[in-house]
Amino acid sequence: VFKAAREAGITVTLDGQGADELLGGYNGYPGKRVHSLLDQGRLGDAVSFLRRWTEWPGRPLSHGLKLVVSDYVNGGIYQQLRQLAGSDMRPDWLDWRQLKERGVRLRFPRVLPDNVPGRRLMTELAISASRRGLPALLRHADRNSMRFSVESRVPFLTTRIADFLFSLPEEYLISAQGETKHVFRQAMRGIVPDSVLDRRDKIGFATPEQQWLKCLGEQARNWLREDAVPEFLNAPQMLGAYDRMLSGDAPFSWQAWRWINFCRWYLTVFKPLA
Repeated sequence: VFKAAREAGITVTLDGQGADELLGGYNGYPGKRVHSLLDQGRLGDAVSFLRRWTEWPGRPLSHGLKLVVSDYVNGGIYQQLRQLAGSDMRPDWLDWRQLKERGVRLRFPRVLPDNVPGRRLMTELAISASRRGLPALLRHADRNSMRFSVESRVPFLTTRIADFLFSLPEEYLISAQGETKHVFRQAMRGIVPDSVLDRRDKIGFATPEQQWLKCLGEQARNWLREDAVPEFLNAPQMLGAYDRMLSGDAPFSWQAWRWINFCRWYLTVFKPLA
């Protein structure tokens, strides 16, 4: 994208990065919002919010309930619930015993902030903006843009805007109807077309990993061969899963692309030292 921009003579771009983290975007953070409402003794509002939240695309009630429950538990119970929900920390392609012997803790990472009752959503957004997710995204964007000498500006990410948004009542960011970025959508009425502001689906800037891997064919499989992966990864298991994804026998997952990237990085950085 930045290469095309530079070739078109564009040297400065505007990026919407950070708007989700400051305005409660993505899926509406139902666990945090319901927790805040219950902190305030607003049981009826919490139930109503969760019901209205599920009316949006891609928001099943089961997922919302999982997020609410997970916000109330910690430690071993949290780890067990994640496993029961299908998030396995010991997949077949990982030699977890070898990792455990070397002191690696097979636990789901979790940042536990000092929550303020009734303001749990704001605490979560502050962490997303400063410690989880956004810093890495900004680093990637900066490296990508400067690779082609393009200045990518992020107008949402100013301290004045952040301080202001984090001072608002939580329902200003996520409405009682589960609408994300609520105050921003309202502020843009008459400026941005209603058809844009009222959209209920969120489409990310996705890359076609499955098509790329199909085009790479045998070369991609070669990157997962046994002598090209760390010893704590099971190459045959990864190759089997990879083949099933490409053939359509199993749903395609981002995991295949991550396997390849990690193994290529490992081969480049560590193999020369062996």
